[in-house]
Amino acid sequence: MFERYTEKARRVVFFARYEASQHGTSEIDTPCLLLGILREDKDLIARLLTAGEFPPLPAACEELARLSPEVEALFPKTDLKTATYGDLPLNAAASQALAYAAEEAWRLGHKHIDPRHLLLGLLRTGGPETKPLLAHGIDLEKVRAEPFQGVNLDKHEPRQALDPARDYTGLFWTLLSMPADRREAAAKLLEGLATGKFEATGTSRNGPFHFSFEDKGECS
Repeated sequence: MFERYTEKARRVVFFARYEASQHGTSEIDTPCLLLGILREDKDLIARLLTAGEFPPLPAACEELARLSPEVEALFPKTDLKTATYGDLPLNAAASQALAYAAEEAWRLGHKHIDPRHLLLGLLRTGGPETKPLLAHGIDLEKVRAEPFQGVNLDKHEPRQALDPARDYTGLFWTLLSMPADRREAAAKLLEGLATGKFEATGTSRNGPFHFSFEDKGECS
């Protein structure tokens, strides 16, 4: 089913499944897909909120920070979580959104499906997540007018184009979303990648960790 999806689009579906499990639902719904896009492609949403401006304006940063909680508020309140192993099916609305995404890719002459196609599919489906999108000025016309960035959709793999004004925006948002201790470790890692030496210790959800490499990136 996902053979035509780019790597980023497949990760959107993976994150959507994770969001469904975290919110205790037995199916992947359209709000789960939007949360998947917000996790995987903040660059896309940032461009839509800022009309392509980089770095994003402070007001747009605040909008982006509010969007995920607004979508999460659409789920019923529960402390239950669905098991992360096994499979979670797409419900009818999510399946329709993916069908519309494929139709949008075909209409644009693209062989492969990207997160922007998925966002178009969600807007056409008109699920509950559409309301917060429209409230932030993201509609079909605006998404269709946004040029694709850094992806060759006529080939199976994304093209690794380096445009600092765009392709690093996702990294920018990821760093901002990290807790302070992990953000510090990430900064050290980036510095280490530039200098050839890196060492960090910290605590993750799985417990304490230690990671180091030197010169050729040998890890321990």
